[in-house]
Formats: sequence, C-alpha cells, structure tokens
Amino acid sequence: MSHPGRYSRWQDEFISDLEAIARSSPELVVVRERRRLSDTGEVPVQLAIYTSKIAHAEGGLVLEPTEIVEISVPPTRYRPPSVRVTHPRFVGFPHVLQGFVLCVYLDASREWNPNDGAIGFLNRLWGWFESAAAGTFDPHTSLFHAVGGTDSATDSTPIVVLRNELDDGLTFVALIRRNGHRFDVAIGTTVDGLRTPIITAPAALPLGTGTSIFELATILDDPTMSRGGLPAVGLPTNQDSIWLRLAAAAKRNPDASPQPFVLCVPHPAGGPPHVIVGCLPSETADALRLGSDPQDPRIEWWRVSDERPSVTTRRDSTRPTAAFADRTVLLFGCGGLGSWIAEFVARAGARRVVLSDSAIIMGGLLVRQNYTEADIGASKESALVSRLHSVRDDLQVEILDDSESLTLTDFDLVIDASVSMALGQVLSSVCQDVLVAQVAVDPRSAAVGMILVKPAGCAQQMSELDAHFGKIVEGDSSLEEYHSLWSTSTHGMLVPTRGCSVPTFHGSAADLAASAGVMVSLLGLQLQSPKVGVHLYTLPHTSSHRTKPAVFLPLDSP
Repeated sequence: MSHPGRYSRWQDEFISDLEAIARSSPELVVVRERRRLSDTGEVPVQLAIYTSKIAHAEGGLVLEPTEIVEISVPPTRYRPPSVRVTHPRFVGFPHVLQGFVLCVYLDASREWNPNDGAIGFLNRLWGWFESAAAGTFDPHTSLFHAVGGTDSATDSTPIVVLRNELDDGLTFVALIRRNGHRFDVAIGTTVDGLRTPIITAPAALPLGTGTSIFELATILDDPTMSRGGLPAVGLPTNQDSIWLRLAAAAKRNPDASPQPFVLCVPHPAGGPPHVIVGCLPSETADALRLGSDPQDPRIEWWRVSDERPSVTTRRDSTRPTAAFADRTVLLFGCGGLGSWIAEFVARAGARRVVLSDSAIIMGGLLVRQNYTEADIGASKESALVSRLHSVRDDLQVEILDDSESLTLTDFDLVIDASVSMALGQVLSSVCQDVLVAQVAVDPRSAAVGMILVKPAGCAQQMSELDAHFGKIVEGDSSLEEYHSLWSTSTHGMLVPTRGCSVPTFHGSAADLAASAGVMVSLLGLQLQSPKVGVHLYTLPHTSSHRTKPAVFLPLDSP
C-alpha cells in the first residue's frame, strides 16, 4: 500500500523501468518530466516519442517528427498507463477518445501485461503510432469514433435496448420500462411509454457529448470547436431548441418521471448513425413541466444495448447453429434432451418453435432438465413456453394443439426427442416433405448420443432407417460404445423413487445440456446440407481410447 503523496511500489518500478529505457535508447524516447501524484493517485509523466522514422500512408495520421504525449501511471499494476496529447491535431481520428486520449489498449484486460513493464507499454504505444500513420485503423469499428467517448454511467444507470432502425425524419420514440434497470425503444404514435425526442447531430462529435445541456448544445453548434463553440454564421444556437423539445416531451410524460432523449450521431465512415441516450433526472423534468428554468443540470448518459440489424453481427453468425435463423421447428418431447434443445434453438434465432409434451414436471427432474422450482406441477410444454419467451421476446412459441391435423410442411425441421415408439411410427408415415431427426442418448450416462436424420424426399421410414443403422452399428466392434443406443434392456437403470416407478435415465444436467448442444450444432449442419444418416458421438469424459468420439454413417455406407 502506498502512503499519501508517495508513489506506490508499482509506480516506482514502472518509472524506474521507463527511465532506464530512455537512458539506453535516447534516440526513441525521452522522459521530459514527471510530476507529483495527481488527485487520483496517478503519476503524470511527459514523454517525447521520436516518430520521424515511422512510415506514413495516405489516409494515415500525420505525425510530427517528435510527438509529445502525457501518460498517467496508475497506482496498481492491474491497469495500464493512459495516454493523451495536449493538441487538437488528432481530433476526429479513429481510436482517439474525446479528441485527446489515445485508445492504446482496446481491451486492457486481455492486452495489458504488467509483467512486460515499461517496455511492453512503449512497444504498444509505438505500435499505435505505426498503425495510425499507416491508416490501418478500421473507422467502422473504432471505439467511440462517432462520439469521441461517453462514459458517465454508474452502477444504477439504466440500459436502453434498441432493436428497431431509426428512420430519417423520425422525431421521437417511446421508452418502455421493462424493469428497474431496462427500457426498450418503441416506435409509433400510439405506443405507451416515456415520450423521448430524437436529437440529430450535424456531424460526428469527436470531442464527446459534454455533461450538461449547455455543453451538449455548444458541441452540436461546433463539433470540433473550430469556431470557439459558436454555430456557423446565420444559424441559431441549439440550446433553445433542445430545451423546447425536452420541455414539450416532459409535459406529456408523468410527473416525477425522468426525461430521456435520443442523440443520433452520424458516423464518420457512413452508414447508420451512432445512437446514445441521455436523460434529465426527474427533478429537472418536473421543473420543465412547471415551466421553471432548471439552470443547465447535468445529463445522465444511459447505457445503450444497440441491437439494430444494421450495426450488429451475431456472435454465433459463423457457427452451425446460425442455420436456425428464421427457421420453424416442431419439437416432440420436452424432457432431458428436448428442454435443452428448445432453448438452444430459440437462442440460435429460430422464428417459430412448436412444442409437444404434456407430461407434468416433478421435483426430481430438476437435476437433469431445463426447469426450475417454479415450474413444478406445470406441464413441460407450458413451462417451456414461458422459458423460451423469457429468452426471446420476438420468438413465436406455442404448444401443439392437435397433432392429428398437423401440417408438417409449415416446418423446416421436426425433432423427435420423445423416445416414444408410437410417435416415431406416426412420424415415419407422415413426414415425407420435411427434415426429420430423432435424437436419443444412452440410458446409462446420457453422454453417448445419436441423431437419426431423414431429409425431405427420403423414401425410407424412420423405423426402417433406425433398424438399418442399428444393424450396422451393432455389427461393428469399433462402434461398441454406441451399441447401447439400440438396446432395449432397462437392466441397471436408475429407479428414482421407491415402488413401481417409471424408469428414467442416468446422467446429469451437464451431460444432457452438453449432448443437446452437440445435437443442435449437428442439426444446424443438416439444415444447411441435409443428408440421410445417423450421427454418433460421445462426450469427452465418457469415451475410451478405443471409441470414435464422433462419426456420421450415411445411408450409402457399406
């Protein structure tokens, strides 16, 4: 622990290291000045970086032969030094926050290694200058490029979820409160919620957005402060119009409610605008409702979860499960496998899921199936409908009402996770024009699994395919681990309660969730390229050295 006014041990080590490097390489870096601790306990140090040998490319940052930077060394090794410049030459360039702070570490938790000491930091800073001069920073993905950096959120700051595109000409939206920490953006004149005006910036805001209405209006008048904060000749200031719009909105919102606003900022690289949300606290909004002058209060900048399709790339977009996007799935059986499969399919982006399993949830199932204490006594299908709705607002999920009149052509995939022989026979006869898959795990561990696949147009019935592949597997000693999948014996199965109990399977929630995950990924591949056959796999903790961990047997296999 450091004493007030004294460097911490880490700061002593870092500064000593930095000065040693400067003594040994004065042609690259010079420590010009180090000052006393700041109020936040950081050590300010001024460095001269000799950048004359760094190559410049068209579109890159134009560097002076010597760049002067101010770094701040924190008292702890867990954060890297921050870097800023004191001139406006870098304003508006990618990876420059608020016009003056260099974004040297995109993700310090992964990229900052304190064991590398000052040399690691200087190498990173040097690399920043090289990339900036070479013009290799991607302006489309540069952090805070459009707004220069806005980071005033607190632990209690709400988050605003934005999923709809904000078309040009839209002047307001409604913020719908979902819970104590979440609002959703809704569009439409009849939507209930906090009326929220949209303010559109004339250009990117490389110096940030300010902390009050006056600062925001000044930045909107002069985004780069090239006119001393004044609007262009002939244009009015933004302050009056912002107050008028906020006051008009506040008067339509309930008393004691805050007054948010949406700020749309054009991105320097083009495309959809960057969206941030500011808010005046309820006391200020009440003053506006009464026609009082709130005296330029601070703006609370809320967090935004920007999920617009135009700016968002799903993190699973390159995985097999991406094939489920906008698909329709019919799932029979919502138990050990089906309850997990349904959730994974929902999270994968399916448009519609229809469920069928009227069995009642008992407490003993919770160790294996995707339900909770609150679900005990409910039917599996109804509990799973609630579960899936809690995962995705936009998912169409329903219970199968009448299997007799079912139109299977409405679905892209039918999954039979029921282990029902009767259902399998029905599906065999009616599923001629849809991709059908039967899934199962072994009765001992639930860690050895199979997916029997019959694409649309396949003439064989499921039962015929099952018998065909069962004969192949049981006749192959290299597939011995999978023989149990075709065994009808229940010997040794767990009896979960005393008396005449229905046998159930061994395995755990971890086994079944992992198996379901494997199955959904393999079914994603089948949606992309259907092929008649059976997938077999074992989870890593189950397979022996003699076991094939995964294999696909096509119908035309010998």
